[in-house]
Amino acid sequence: MQSHPRMSFATLFLLTPCALFAQTSEQAALQLRESRVALSLALDYEEGSLRGLATFNILNVSDSPATEVPFNLNRLMTVQNVRDGQGAPVAFTQDVVTFSDSPRQQVTHVRVSLSVPLEPDSLTRLTLDYSGYLTGYTETGSRYIQDRIDEEFTILRADAYAFPVVGQTSWRANRAAPHIPFDFEVSVTLPERFTVASGGSLVERQVDDGLATYVYRSTAAAPFLNIPIAEYGLLKSDGIRVYYFPEDSAGAALLLDRAQRALALLTDWFGPLGQRPELAVMEIPDGWGSQASLAGGIIQTASAFRDLSQMRQLYHELTHLWNAPDTDLPSARWNEGLATYLERRIAAALDGWTGLDAYAERVAAYLVERLGETSDAAGVSFRRYGDAGLTDYSYSVGFLMFYLLGELLGDAAFDQAIGGYYQSHRETGGTFEDLIAQIDESSDSDLTRFFEEWVYTTTWLDQLRSGASVADLLERARL
Repeated sequence: MQSHPRMSFATLFLLTPCALFAQTSEQAALQLRESRVALSLALDYEEGSLRGLATFNILNVSDSPATEVPFNLNRLMTVQNVRDGQGAPVAFTQDVVTFSDSPRQQVTHVRVSLSVPLEPDSLTRLTLDYSGYLTGYTETGSRYIQDRIDEEFTILRADAYAFPVVGQTSWRANRAAPHIPFDFEVSVTLPERFTVASGGSLVERQVDDGLATYVYRSTAAAPFLNIPIAEYGLLKSDGIRVYYFPEDSAGAALLLDRAQRALALLTDWFGPLGQRPELAVMEIPDGWGSQASLAGGIIQTASAFRDLSQMRQLYHELTHLWNAPDTDLPSARWNEGLATYLERRIAAALDGWTGLDAYAERVAAYLVERLGETSDAAGVSFRRYGDAGLTDYSYSVGFLMFYLLGELLGDAAFDQAIGGYYQSHRETGGTFEDLIAQIDESSDSDLTRFFEEWVYTTTWLDQLRSGASVADLLERARL
């Protein structure tokens, strides 16, 4: 076990100017979260609209009483009424507003007044009756949020505010808010030719007069809720369900096989998940964004169903099942860098892929090009990507860091460190510093300088700019 002082890292972090990323009082993270979500939705494909009842158990995780609960809803939707846990009407206001720090993002912002203040660590129940049209947010730069109610493909998710989401009118504040996994129950009624997919467990499907109602219930608390809808086919085996577009049936069978093998491999590397997987993999069109959770399910773009070389998209999402809850607020999202590294290790093990070293050099060249001397991001350390809103770089910078760690430690020690972190923190969650401490414990080398250069400073970038290759960085790390 290595025990190294962190004072120099912490001092550097505290002394780095942060005025650029300071939040206004209006952008302070909201300390109210959903602990349970129940949705009852009906879709009208002719109108392209939906009608919904959304019931929430709202938890106050702050130290002060709350007098109102703010929600964001899709900008083409409105709330008809709000009721409390006893069914009594609750006063509310709603307006279409623009996010203060994202001027192209508009939502219907609903403020629900509480007749009795919600005390810290207390719950209240609210039901919102709402309806309207679903539209995407591609104009905000989130090109994957193409959401709409369409016979070809529909997805209902928080990204497009297809149902109310507790939040403020600030992208940064919502990003920084505490994310607490929640239980869910979902009921969706629509024409019976469509299949509703979801994480959790399908507890009921009823058909009446040409309409089908699907009811899903969470089997464990989930970090998000995605409800894709299409004329799906379905494959099932050993707790894994694969919902696929009919033209991709062969790819679905291959994906199911690879999912089973990848889960076995990850279990061998990092230990058991702690529960039997009840996992849904749901195909979505390319360009609509992938996401993964053991409880919430995996939404996976079509390319992973059609091209073996793209199977790493599935592997990337499966690795996230071994992510302990991230308690950093806001998070640097180092998990994305780890997943980007692990997806390629799995591809090497299962598909014979041999390009890991060459890929690392390409990533390094990309970062040197993107993080030029005039880039504001060039002087921001990995540890501060969450504060700075730069987590898009967490995939590439994190990949290089974990790639070098894998080379330094070797697969066995690396897997022991990552698996040990997951097993120790899967219930309580952990921070970036907790991960570093676990890796230190699993290493026979002093990694103080390595983490200072990769996590708390941008020395790694200075080295690449000076002409160092990834192989050179590895040799430097071994000194």
